Amino acid sequence: MVFSSPGSGHPPALSTPGTYEVESSWKLADMVSEAFFQKTRREVDIRPLPELEDQTITRSVCPMELLLGLGKTTSALPGLHLAGAAGLPGLTALRTASRWAIIRYLWAFAEARPDLRLSALTHQVRHHQRSLFSEHFGIAVATDLVEQLILTEPARVVDADAVGYDPVLGPAMGGLGSHKPDYFWYNMRGRNLTDVVVLEAKGNSSGRPTSVLQLARGVQQVLVPKAVPGARMRRIVIGACLAGRRIKGFALEVGEPSDETRGDIAVALAMEEAGVRPRFGDRVRSGWISEDSLATPVNREEVVREAWDLDRARLFTFAGLPPEPEGPLLEADRQAVNALDVVDVDETSFRCETSLINLGGRYLSVRTGVAEDLLSAPGDTEADFEQRRAFYLQGRPGRNSYAFRPGRSRTRPREELSVVTSADGCMLSLSMLD
Repeated sequence: MVFSSPGSGHPPALSTPGTYEVESSWKLADMVSEAFFQKTRREVDIRPLPELEDQTITRSVCPMELLLGLGKTTSALPGLHLAGAAGLPGLTALRTASRWAIIRYLWAFAEARPDLRLSALTHQVRHHQRSLFSEHFGIAVATDLVEQLILTEPARVVDADAVGYDPVLGPAMGGLGSHKPDYFWYNMRGRNLTDVVVLEAKGNSSGRPTSVLQLARGVQQVLVPKAVPGARMRRIVIGACLAGRRIKGFALEVGEPSDETRGDIAVALAMEEAGVRPRFGDRVRSGWISEDSLATPVNREEVVREAWDLDRARLFTFAGLPPEPEGPLLEADRQAVNALDVVDVDETSFRCETSLINLGGRYLSVRTGVAEDLLSAPGDTEADFEQRRAFYLQGRPGRNSYAFRPGRSRTRPREELSVVTSADGCMLSLSMLD
């Protein structure tokens, strides 16, 4: 396929910042506490996020940043090299785990600003896809708030449904049942697990009252995992409401519960899962659930395996790369690796996979990629990788800030790219081609 000179560049509706509101107030916390008590007959410490200082704030974000976050988080699956459906590696089945989210919502945003608004067409379509649409925007908003406001450095993230594959959190979070939270973000210092963020993301198209009920349900879910001794754990519930064509977020934090309260909540959820009406006088000894089925605290001596390989697997997945490039690959994987592009951004090179979307005479080029510093190389050791990772993170202190920078493709050097990057080494680029 031959392209002429670059067209108009990236779509302006996706790279122009817009604002959405985030409420985190004591009034909201009180309403959620009341809803939680009505459901569980338990009182827990529900409070605003300290980062939001008990107020409603206005977040400025580009749609590309939300799409990048949505793609990253929905591809946070360890163990993708294991055989899955039809005997194929999970990576082959989920190699577009990030790009599908980005491509699906390319046309979701209107160009009008300053508010971040849905396009008129998207606003109509979402009524027929309420649950899925709301869930995805809930994840996008939650990722934005966690990575930009809560975390102080790039962290590893894993989907809670796949946490059993995680060599670090797996031993601590076994037996969570189906009513677990959505995601875990965590940090390591050497061989030590230092910080864990437990997140439940909610979304709806109904309004604030529904968000209050959803947040109360989310409180139950983030209470299920036990604390990890020696690590700071934060339990966060974030919701997104599609009010008309606008997006509004809600965020609360749950204080560390007593073992009794946490156990009661876990038992109630397990009984609910089994179709039994929970009675909060019941305890673990009631026979409905055993201690072994609850998450158990991790022994610090057991947390000896570094998470750098898991983090690399997530980054490989985001870029559509096999997590073990030195191992056996399917022919489709070999072709994909050979067809990779490299985009240079300042002094960093990103290994990318590209999707082209025909727009009737013009093409939209969607690239997802990972910094080459964070990809494995033959003969790599743990020390080698950590040294490259540290080098990449130089100049990116503090928050997981996104950055828009110009880039240049090695396969199409005449094409001017606007690239959004994240501090954990992922990138997204959208461009129009004639």
